[in-house]
This record gives sequence, structure tokens and C-alpha cells, in this order.
Amino acid sequence: MKKKKRWIVPVVILLILLIAIGGYIAYYFYAFTQLKITDVEISEFTDFSLRGFSFAGYIDVHNPNFISVKINRIDLSVIFEPTDQKLASGYLQGEKLPAKQVTRIPFQQNISWAPALSLVLQLATSKEPANIVLSGNIFVTEKIKLPFVYKVDVREYFKQYAEQYIESKKESVVETIEEKYGKTLGAIAEHVAGYLPKLI
Repeated sequence: MKKKKRWIVPVVILLILLIAIGGYIAYYFYAFTQLKITDVEISEFTDFSLRGFSFAGYIDVHNPNFISVKINRIDLSVIFEPTDQKLASGYLQGEKLPAKQVTRIPFQQNISWAPALSLVLQLATSKEPANIVLSGNIFVTEKIKLPFVYKVDVREYFKQYAEQYIESKKESVVETIEEKYGKTLGAIAEHVAGYLPKLI
């Protein structure tokens, strides 16, 4: 009888360990399904020109669970909505999301893009939005993913750039006239250029 009782304790301990490990694994996978994207934003545009532009932003992910969770990766895609042109795509490495916290995941992207000047002027003067659409998925696992879409109107950036471009062209024309015909005609050209219509 004593020999039989000796086996009971190790078996019970093993069963408890298996149940605990199984419970942890089950909760870990359950935790994946509880993650939520709380915010996505492009916070800054820089280096806006006919060659392209850069932007930076972030994705906030809330992990409400009692354990930390590591996400696999984040896939990103950038589309220019007026022309439906795909400007960029890529991914961010996955990272650990601490328990009971919102984790801010930063991103930045350089876009090499050479739109026709006519398109820039058309978009700058249009009343319609010129949306950049950032979309993608946070892959928690290969099967569990959190989709997101974020739009931002960049028409003001086109407008500012187009105005700067037109102003630089006016200055270039005035300088050329001054070099060829003297300062008097250059001053007249500069005065006339001041009456040229500005972008609305």
C-alpha cells in the first residue's frame, strides 16, 4: 500500500503542472485576441517637394491583459487617394507589449515620388481633399491580425509647395531679366509679377 501511495504525489504534482502550463498557454493565446489599436496618426510631414516627402507617426496598441504579449510584425501600405497610386509599402518589426499598458509604436517613411507639376498645381487649387491613406495590419500571429486605416489630407502641403515653387520661378525670371536687360526692367518685371494670381 505504501508503494502505491508514493506514486500518487508525483502524479498529482505532474497533473497540476500540466494544467498550469496548459492554462497559461490558453490564456496567452486568449490574450492575443484582447489587443486593441487605440490610435493611429501621422503626426509630421517633412521635406515636401516634387521629389517626394517624409512623414512620421505612431500606432498605439492597448494590452489589457495580465501578461505581456509579443506581436509578430506590422505591415504598412501608403496610397495617394486622388490617383490611387501606391507610394510605399513595408513592415515594422514586432515588439513586446507590456501588460495593462498602451504601447506607442513609432514609424517613419521616406516617399520617393515625382508627380507632374500640373498634378501638384491641380491638387493645390482643388477644393477636394488630397488624402494620403496609411493602412495595414498588426500581425499578432500569422492568423490573428488587427487591421487599421488612417487618412490625412495633404492639400495644404501641396498648396504651400506650389506657392513656393511659383514664387521661386518669379524670382528666377526677374533675375534673368535683370541680368539681360538691367535693373530697371527687372524692377518692372518684379512689379508685374506681384499682380500674378495667387493660389486659392
